[in-house]
Amino acid sequence: MSRLPYLASLGIGVVWLSPIFTSPMADFGYDISNFTDIDPIFGTMEDFDNLLQEAHGIGLKLVMDLVPNHSSDEHQWFQKSLDSVDPYTDYYVWANPRGFNETTGNPLPPNNWLSVFGGSAWTYREERQQFYLHQFLDKQPDLNYRNLNVQAEMQNIIKFWTDKGVNGFRIDAISNLFEVEDLSMNEPLSGDPSIQDPNDYGYLSHPYTVNLNETFALVRQWRIFLDQYSESKLLMAEAAYSAEDIEIGMRYYGTEEEPIADFPFNFNFIQNFQNRSDVTGFSLKYTVTEWLDNMPEGKWPNWVLGNHDKPRVASRMGKDLAEALNMMTLLLPGTAVTYYGEEIGMENTFVSYEDTQDTSACMWGPERYAEFSRDPERTPMQWDNSTNAGFTNGKTTWLPGNENYVTLNVANQEAAEQSCIQNYKDLAILRKADVFFSGGIAYPVITEEIFSYVRYIADGLTYLILINASEGEIMANLHSNANFELADTATVIIRTSTDTRDSTAPGKVINLESVPLLPGEGMVLQVIHS
Repeated sequence: MSRLPYLASLGIGVVWLSPIFTSPMADFGYDISNFTDIDPIFGTMEDFDNLLQEAHGIGLKLVMDLVPNHSSDEHQWFQKSLDSVDPYTDYYVWANPRGFNETTGNPLPPNNWLSVFGGSAWTYREERQQFYLHQFLDKQPDLNYRNLNVQAEMQNIIKFWTDKGVNGFRIDAISNLFEVEDLSMNEPLSGDPSIQDPNDYGYLSHPYTVNLNETFALVRQWRIFLDQYSESKLLMAEAAYSAEDIEIGMRYYGTEEEPIADFPFNFNFIQNFQNRSDVTGFSLKYTVTEWLDNMPEGKWPNWVLGNHDKPRVASRMGKDLAEALNMMTLLLPGTAVTYYGEEIGMENTFVSYEDTQDTSACMWGPERYAEFSRDPERTPMQWDNSTNAGFTNGKTTWLPGNENYVTLNVANQEAAEQSCIQNYKDLAILRKADVFFSGGIAYPVITEEIFSYVRYIADGLTYLILINASEGEIMANLHSNANFELADTATVIIRTSTDTRDSTAPGKVINLESVPLLPGEGMVLQVIHS
């Protein structure tokens, strides 16, 4: 709670909490044993109520992580379903064996479906002589949304938290809510030549378990329910879709007449950029326009650079680019979603197999765990240069901190004249201007090295956002082959904090035919109209 003022100081409006519900913690709280209580490791319900009140008191909204696809296998619903106690008998997806192994006599799963974390999505239980479906860990049995009682249970959970004053939900694994009724259907091979392991989720395509029509209809009902409240509630959808199937992701917006989510999470900057070599002016523009051009008319975009499941943006796309990418997302149309630590440029941390907590990684053993571990991007927030980066007064932390915390931390950056966090705060203030809320967007010059866009209002302010996508210094000419007419000069408003040159200092006027940019540098300029 003591960190809420810090969050407010960043200029953000909404805080999204990862799951804090009662859980055995097989998957860091995404395996829930009680959807309407707080796990003791996070505190009590009274602590949560105080947190919510304090957040609202300083103008912050609070959004919770709703995990409707599955529960923990320790949830009382599953325990009663395991014993075939009505009405819980069919609260989960159960299926008979398709047969038995002729040699061992072991029951065979009803089909070839795979878990997102690898291996079969089915686990056999002697108590019922049946398999249950788990599209994630075997500790996370899938709820059966073809059972109307389950739908009612989840809506009651939504009501419980909304009545408390929560401002909305991020719906986890929304794409997996329904699967086909015929559980004998095998999913087809994906044909991806890079995946040869038949236990890898990507080895198969998933037409029978992902993004079924019934899912959209169910989430539409949740939207209708939330719209009954006098204060609008945010609904964000974590949807799984491929780059080739972006229109499926867009379906989660719904239509003007039948809206669903306020927005599905835009993971294109995560999917399209796996390493520094993927970054060019062309690829950045493609990723921006890919969303804007496919988004239904009148809907609201969003931009996500990193999250708790993928390597941090500074490690994935380059430390030199981290600040520039904040500039880009914070000034594009729509909502920018910031993963904690991105405001200071936090990097991935090496976590040994012995220190690894991610169950989905440990199951691959010491030789391959690093390929699957999500721990490197989940290490403690780096507040200052004291022991454990100021994250805790305890002797140890859940995961080891990054050794660079001594210099890379909030306290150091807030005390500095120029820093990543200072730029973040300035950008958060600047984005409140009308031109960034409702202005147009154009892309004056796009090259291998240069990504640029302008936000403008007719007869009003024009801002130019300029990024050097290369790893070398360049001199950018914003008039050469430009498709948007710009004035001769512009005033520097914000620049990457590692740039200490007097010629590019904020307030300086620069000729747009020769803008000097350091490797990975970003710059925000206000165009001077004659």
